[in-house]
Amino acid sequence: MSAPMLRVENLSAGYGKVEAVRNASLALPQGSIVTVIGANGAGKTTLLNAVMGVIPSRGDVVLEGTPVSALGIEARVGRGLCLVPEKRELFGTMSVEDNLRLGAYRLGGGAIASGLEEVFGRFPRLKERRAQLAGTLSGGERQMLAMGRALMAKPRLLMLDEPSLGLAPRIVKDIFDIIVGLKASGVSILLVEQNARAALQVADHAYVMELGEITLQGPAAELSADPRIIESYLGFGGHAAAPAS
Repeated sequence: MSAPMLRVENLSAGYGKVEAVRNASLALPQGSIVTVIGANGAGKTTLLNAVMGVIPSRGDVVLEGTPVSALGIEARVGRGLCLVPEKRELFGTMSVEDNLRLGAYRLGGGAIASGLEEVFGRFPRLKERRAQLAGTLSGGERQMLAMGRALMAKPRLLMLDEPSLGLAPRIVKDIFDIIVGLKASGVSILLVEQNARAALQVADHAYVMELGEITLQGPAAELSADPRIIESYLGFGGHAAAPAS
């Protein structure tokens, strides 16, 4: 069996004296979608920030067999790891196209042109709004722009933090269809999502996080049929948008 694309072992992280993640371990096989579900405040966002190097952590983060725990954010991006944060963090006074170009600042030249072509092919709405200021976009368009900007960096592993946050059910479906399409194109995805129903429908494997710890894991299809998961996380209908984690 080949080594996983991402391996996280005994990761602990937090803010100040508050330890929001404790001894979390997970693995993400190449070309798969792995989701981490859990209630508000479970530590999901902290987990992603620690893997990305946004906050200090203890434990091991191994990307394609190479330890990256000692590397900074830019070096991790250079190795193919990208994070689309929950708040999207766009430059509202810059155009859609300029926001996208910033995503490929490390690559330059022809990579920017080819990246724009690929992103506009995947997100036709962004092409229509390429000259529009990012701050004037709808919520769904902002999420598409945040994902498109990350794709400009040519990631091999894309981490998504609450991509359904604040979006109407129809737009949530569009976003998750795009996530499935990204997997089909060869991008591995680590998905943090409080909308457990939507996440489990697209994921291959799932982890459940509670109070900073991984408490359950397994194939997504099995967890979606687990009575404990149904009672705790699937007690709502449809694809309703979830609050922030």
